[in-house]
Amino acid sequence: MRPAFTFSEIREAEKVIIEKEGIPSLILMENAGKNSFDVISSIYPDLGERTIFIVCGKGNNAGDGYVAARNFLINSIPVEIFNLSGQSELKGDALVNYDILAKLSSKLCIMHTITGGDPDILYSSLNNVKGKALIIDAILGSGIKGSVTGLYEKIIDQINSVKHKNFKIDVVSLDVPSGLGEGNTEGAVIDACHTITMGAIKTDLLFGKGKENSGKVYVVPIGITNDLFERVNTYNKFLIEEYDVKKLIPKRKKTSYKYSNGKTLIIGGSKGLSGAVIMSSLAALKCGSGAVLAAFPHSISAHFSRKLAEVIKTELNETTDGSIAGDSFSSIQKQIDKADAVLIGPGLSLNPETANFLYDVITNSMKPLVIDADALTLLAGNLGILNERKGGSEVILTPHIGEFAKLTGKTPEEINADRFELTKQFAKEFNVNVVLKSETTISCSSDGEIFINDSGNEQLGSAGSGDVLSGIITSLLAQTGNARTAMICGNYIHGMLADMYFDKYGNKQSASQQDLIKFIPNVITELLN
Repeated sequence: MRPAFTFSEIREAEKVIIEKEGIPSLILMENAGKNSFDVISSIYPDLGERTIFIVCGKGNNAGDGYVAARNFLINSIPVEIFNLSGQSELKGDALVNYDILAKLSSKLCIMHTITGGDPDILYSSLNNVKGKALIIDAILGSGIKGSVTGLYEKIIDQINSVKHKNFKIDVVSLDVPSGLGEGNTEGAVIDACHTITMGAIKTDLLFGKGKENSGKVYVVPIGITNDLFERVNTYNKFLIEEYDVKKLIPKRKKTSYKYSNGKTLIIGGSKGLSGAVIMSSLAALKCGSGAVLAAFPHSISAHFSRKLAEVIKTELNETTDGSIAGDSFSSIQKQIDKADAVLIGPGLSLNPETANFLYDVITNSMKPLVIDADALTLLAGNLGILNERKGGSEVILTPHIGEFAKLTGKTPEEINADRFELTKQFAKEFNVNVVLKSETTISCSSDGEIFINDSGNEQLGSAGSGDVLSGIITSLLAQTGNARTAMICGNYIHGMLADMYFDKYGNKQSASQQDLIKFIPNVITELLN
């Protein structure tokens, strides 16, 4: 589990570490450039066959580029360097490394300066490339405010234009794709194939334009250990890694039996919305629950009989439009008491009568509870019910951005701009755990720890994905009794389904949810081994 920081947080963390530990910043830049070169070499074993362009601005990001360039020369690989500033504009560590590189300059290193009077020198060189090429972006780091303009915007647009036209040209960004600022700037941003970021993961790379433009993200050490980063991680944000999930995922004992392996109860469904509760139930079964119980309106029972023979079913009275009747709690209380964890929401409908049933479940259930889908929309109209719970058991809410907007009264734009703080505030105010689903899902515990899940891909952006996730999380909650474990492992497993589908079929958009559910046993096998 790695500490994670926003752009501003990482700058502050590095400043504190440098001051307390006395680590020279020049050494950190040396490590950043050298280790970036090593990663580039591993990504592109054909470096010697590529034309290498390194584009540098004037700050520390340019310094990383100069160190990387020196390592190309040490390995007898020619480079062309395009500077967007003159030597007189450089300062500090960037200037030191520029001077070293200038002294080493030889036939292997050609240096150009791009000016407003001759802004197309790089563009012309890129368009004249024969064969494969690699552009290394060391133009701008993470400290920019607002959108880039002028020459910098023009160069970024030119690089993107050439990359999109010529599939033989790749782009690697050092630290961040240039143009990307905190809050995901809306202006021009380098569209990278890979981003090599320094020291620790930056959360801005995982959302919005950062997610869209960073390509595959690599974290390289710069001479600050994870222990040191952990000491200054007062922000309590962590990136989940496969190693963490392997440690936490529940493993059955040899002496276990069906009722000791987690009993999961899933409540939901309504006329025309039977698929959601079926997918949640199937996902819970595949994820290892010893028993799965499902409760739904009696009019959709035929769908369950055909699709899920292994599920223990309870039919409930229903409203005139086919959703669960408002006075149904007494009919389900025995099943709740038997369960180790309860999920309510998939396909539940927005019927006001059914809302009364939901409030009864939230208030009176003494078991760990996951609230998803329609139940979240109904809950938004009566959030105070969360503080009326009779039991002290864990509650997990699993909203996407739109549902969280309804819960908080914020706009989606406000949530995207301040997702970490808003999620923490909500979790603490209502003493709940929150899984906020988006292009990168975050989980926030009731005490404010945030766990970031970067597994998965755009395959998950389709109807029913949330039902599969809630089934997986509830299954793990039933097996472990631990909301933190259920959220960390559940989100990672869900993402792995999409990644595994891509590995097998080579695309990120054609899977149905049932296709992904079929991969759950493969994912569990990989994590248990």
